[in-house]
Amino acid sequence: MIEVVRESLGVPGGELVFLRPAPGVEVPFDEVGDELLPPHWAEVWPSGIALAHAAGAIPPGTRVLELGCGLALPALAAARAGATVVATDLSSTAIDLVRRSAELNGLALRAEPRSWCDPALESVDLVLGADLLYGHRNVVELLEVLPRLAPEVWLTDPGRPLAPEFVAAARTTWSVAARPTEQEGVTLHRLSRGRP
Repeated sequence: MIEVVRESLGVPGGELVFLRPAPGVEVPFDEVGDELLPPHWAEVWPSGIALAHAAGAIPPGTRVLELGCGLALPALAAARAGATVVATDLSSTAIDLVRRSAELNGLALRAEPRSWCDPALESVDLVLGADLLYGHRNVVELLEVLPRLAPEVWLTDPGRPLAPEFVAAARTTWSVAARPTEQEGVTLHRLSRGRP
């Protein structure tokens, strides 16, 4: 097991405790061969904080899927709000820490090491994603998989260059509303289908 630190984040509904790799600790490569040391998922990113704050308002009973969850702050906040949550990430090390963080908070959620392209992912009411638009492949894959996963998607983005391309393409399938968050430079994009 890797050395971890325990941190907390204030979100609507109270303080969330979470675990992440200790600074300077090398995280072993698992099934993600191109993962950096330390990996990107081990950081607390402004987009994740912004989405965790938004997720605190998810109605109880909502079926939620977080893609590329990393430390899963949004998934933890959604579970605290009473949602039924599945958190996914390619890294099994990240998923282990998400499970341990959920336990520390007394929260029930499923955490699974899976790709967002996994055809076995079950459809839900709402998909969450924080800072996922950093690569062209991600944009293409998300535009393909999101319509089969949920009628509503909340994505936070810190102004990545590919975000406008994603939003423009998403508008052909979704109604898209964007608003700034309290995290400087981070926008929450809400995509919905079947609504005027």
